[in-house]
Amino acid sequence: KALGPDHVKTADAYFGMANVLKDQAKLEEAMSLYQKALDIRLKALGPDHVKTADAYFGMANVLRDQGKLEEAMSLYQKALDIRLKALGPDHPKTASSYNNMAGILRDQFK
Repeated sequence: KALGPDHVKTADAYFGMANVLKDQAKLEEAMSLYQKALDIRLKALGPDHVKTADAYFGMANVLRDQGKLEEAMSLYQKALDIRLKALGPDHPKTASSYNNMAGILRDQFK
């Protein structure tokens, strides 16, 4: 049974493929699929859903790998804000957001 291009499971598939592409250093292709996943998740789940935060986080990881640290920090912050509301301050995904943001600051020597 086909789920269609706007289904959450379709977004999950895009997200998974983006993760693989990022790991293969195919950053432009990964970003394109993260963006597709984000667009679907925003529409289907809303801006405050954990899966929406995950898409922002994946995109931020690509931007960091591309050396676009300010853009990455902005998306890490979006992911963090959602994760704090949805998961709380003690969740591992929240901690991961803090960790990656600290890494950017370290990379910028701040």
